Amino acid sequence: MLSELRVGKFTSSSIHNLMKKGRGGAPSVATATYIEEKIMEKRLGKQLNADVSSRPTIWGHVVEQKLYSLLDPFEYQYCSEETIVHPEISSWAGTPDFLTKEKVCDGKCPYTLKAFCQLADISIAHDVEKLKATKPEYYWQLVSNAILTGRKTAELITYCPYQSELASIREMVENYDENQVKYSWIYFSEDEDLPFLIEGGYYRNLYKLEFEVPQEDIVALTSAVVEAKNQLEVI
Repeated sequence: MLSELRVGKFTSSSIHNLMKKGRGGAPSVATATYIEEKIMEKRLGKQLNADVSSRPTIWGHVVEQKLYSLLDPFEYQYCSEETIVHPEISSWAGTPDFLTKEKVCDGKCPYTLKAFCQLADISIAHDVEKLKATKPEYYWQLVSNAILTGRKTAELITYCPYQSELASIREMVENYDENQVKYSWIYFSEDEDLPFLIEGGYYRNLYKLEFEVPQEDIVALTSAVVEAKNQLEVI
């Protein structure tokens, strides 16, 4: 369940739309559309698109909890239900997945193996510039959450379960107190209908890509949010 604090606000998960440029450096169609959607949300008093029931979203939510069980609990804090609002810019919010004392972290548990391989390859090469160029939604999400939490370091964590881990994921689903109908398809799916890795193959199940957030990107994103906020506050 996404927090009501996100309604009518520019959020980390979609904030990359503010960084897209049109011809001649003018705001892009994506930027204008994103601002328009936030204006609509303010008028509606609710989220315009709450995509919380699609299979990729449900899979990501469930497997993120499995991912957390693989992290050091003394280092990582699970906080994906806690929305943070910028202390000075009230129309800016985000919901990081994990925090450490020094880092803000987002976990990605792709529903397709291709998407996992793409992120894993970027992490293996430690190619932050490729992440920024090819997955700007993930890069700027991390930058945004770093700003909101006051962290200087960001970390992308990518996870896909081994086939041997699917049983424990089904057990998690079976023990949910939440709406069982929503998650039951995972429990009843055959292994081949779910994304998994063959243990001992080229890819590991978990990768981390850690980087210092560039000051110039902090400035650029903050400026973009302030500019968009001025349009939002006219309403």
